[in-house]
Amino acid sequence: MKGYTVKDKISVIVPIYKVEKYLDRCVKSLINQTYKNVEIILVDDGSPDNCPEMCDDYAIKDSRIKVIHKENGGLSDARNVGIEKSTGSYIAFVDSDDWVKKIFIEELYNNIKKENADISIIGYTLIWDSGKKITYGDNNDYFVYNQEDAIKELLKQKKFQCMVCQKMYKREIFNEIKFPVGEIYEDVAVSLPTFLKANKVVFSGKPMYFYYQREDSIVNEKFNENKLFFLDCCKEIIDYSNNHNKIFDKEAYNFYLRALLMLVLQLYSDVRTRNSEICKQLEKEVRKNKKHIFVNPYIDFKKRIALFMILVRFPRRLLYKVWRLKQGE
Repeated sequence: MKGYTVKDKISVIVPIYKVEKYLDRCVKSLINQTYKNVEIILVDDGSPDNCPEMCDDYAIKDSRIKVIHKENGGLSDARNVGIEKSTGSYIAFVDSDDWVKKIFIEELYNNIKKENADISIIGYTLIWDSGKKITYGDNNDYFVYNQEDAIKELLKQKKFQCMVCQKMYKREIFNEIKFPVGEIYEDVAVSLPTFLKANKVVFSGKPMYFYYQREDSIVNEKFNENKLFFLDCCKEIIDYSNNHNKIFDKEAYNFYLRALLMLVLQLYSDVRTRNSEICKQLEKEVRKNKKHIFVNPYIDFKKRIALFMILVRFPRRLLYKVWRLKQGE
């Protein structure tokens, strides 16, 4: 592509915290993009390791890199600061332990310009140290959606997910939208607001983003009450649909049910919460919605088995072991 102007600058925001082992892979994948008119914003979120010095070194070697050092405030805060300091007409996000193909930015940009869209989405691959990979997207997939259909597709979580890192946004999308500081599942929280500002969304299934699944964080991940924020986000989506002619009620409700099952299974994974009141409350919610879960086409067979075990009050400890076995873990 030739003839870039200032208007075509793309800001790529990379929040950084305790990732010195992975940072070089991430930054190099951005430096080597075929689309050169990028502003790479490295937000050092008070990282206690060598990441701050590494960021400064990158900036010395490449003038397109802007480094922001700040006190630790979490992923959402780092992204918000990155947005505030960005100057590009388009914004993309990359997590600092992930990496992208060389044409990641060019593909997103070409599609958003070609379709005059507000959001451009790409396929991605989950990848583990063990070599296990799961790819979401197909090279032959290419779809253009109006706002309503894009939101329905988002809630189905089939072609694309809520994660912001597989997307490029027109800058104006984030003029009045902030990531929720202090909450997890921040991507879910901004999904509906951003899509409600998009008249047109384009999706290419070409998998160009590598989403690294860190073994240390997965194995040691424990349930905490902050994760219930996910359900709050789901309920807000349902409420919005109810207040707007029920335009995507079915998809919003199905999205909530999948989130509910996921959180219950996470509760089972931690002996400290397996018999907690929160667990009992969520199980009660699952039982209340059992008919809808069993006939839900977007809930896979393994989760339906888990639902059956919950309904017959299968011992929670054993249920989780069976679930892990079926996941191949």
